[in-house]
Amino acid sequence: LDDLRDDGIHVQPSKTEGSTGKKMIFAWTPERRAAVALCLEARPVQSSKWLFCNRDGDGYVDGETDESPGWKSMWQRFMARVLAETKVEVPFTAHDLRAKAGSDAESLERARQLLGHADAAITARVYRRKPERIA
Repeated sequence: LDDLRDDGIHVQPSKTEGSTGKKMIFAWTPERRAAVALCLEARPVQSSKWLFCNRDGDGYVDGETDESPGWKSMWQRFMARVLAETKVEVPFTAHDLRAKAGSDAESLERARQLLGHADAAITARVYRRKPERIA
């Protein structure tokens, strides 16, 4: 929760930690504040230092292996509910959500910024999937 600050949500992408060290700050919007409030409210342990924690208050990522088996299990249960209770017919992953954010962004520069890429080339090649609209 140390990453939730007055100016926004501070993030250190794991891919940049050992290279550029680039950090990102997602400024607060009413929607982000509401989403974080819901997450805080839903935690099984209110005193945990993690926004997403298990019932023991621990985070989902193992610091030594950088794996998150508990999170994967939770995502599988969530996806089963989504498929059973909504009109969604095809399962998706967190990586698909990331790709959608990059593809739906109003510009290549905005997509690059949201995804935290240093260079727009990878953003354009991998994440800009929708046809470009020309007015």
